[in-house]
Amino acid sequence: MGDHMGIGTLLGATDRYVWKARIRPVVLSVLPVALPAVAVAPKWAEGGRLWVLVQLVPAGLLLLAEPFGRARGKRIERELFTGWGGKPSVQLLRWSGPMNRTQLVYLRLRVQEIVGSSLPLPSEEEERGDRVKADEVYETVGAVLRARARALTGGGLVAEHNCEYGFRRNALGLRGWALTGAALGFAGLAGAVAWAAAAGAGIEAGQVMLWSVLAAMDLALFMFWYATVRPSWVESAAWDYARQLYETVNIPDAASPAADAN
Repeated sequence: MGDHMGIGTLLGATDRYVWKARIRPVVLSVLPVALPAVAVAPKWAEGGRLWVLVQLVPAGLLLLAEPFGRARGKRIERELFTGWGGKPSVQLLRWSGPMNRTQLVYLRLRVQEIVGSSLPLPSEEEERGDRVKADEVYETVGAVLRARARALTGGGLVAEHNCEYGFRRNALGLRGWALTGAALGFAGLAGAVAWAAAAGAGIEAGQVMLWSVLAAMDLALFMFWYATVRPSWVESAAWDYARQLYETVNIPDAASPAADAN
């Protein structure tokens, strides 16, 4: 065992959200470009130096992937919210939002109890009179509830939904890059096969199987980025996250008597 920081070591020291929401979409976007290298790599028994390279280069790339993945997602987020009519967490608190009246009144009562009188929720008339100011209040409420959820014993699902939303948002930000990478990867695989055939060496059945698997992986990744990674895919995760966040209003605070009694 060496002292090199491989991928496993790096991932073990990486925050779950950072890995799942920021690094994972970058890895999936650059993976097709790496497939041709696998196609022409020597046998593992003869590729000791190559294996060190395979460990070190991706590990270094992952260190750069974290800020890059987040930046690409944040770049499109405001436009997404505008297209959806606002953040789902904001829309759910609006009097004009998608909740029915009974659910909304109950939710707002519970939210008001949690945030306290220092942050009064706008009345229906106040919201109609100044929508921007009302949304600022709802945005602040969301921030309070997110901070509260991190301290709740039953708040783990909020973190999971947050990770999923972050992954989808950042993936959408990388979509153009990823489709280009998949196309380049497929061209690289074709070139690797052509190079092996032109070299005149015997092509073993195992190589043909490997090339077939790599081509199938590249095609699957291309279809994922082309057909799945869409604004509607991100929006569904955003709504799931917002609903899960507001479900935490029914979980007692960690320091409350009800929580102590459980």
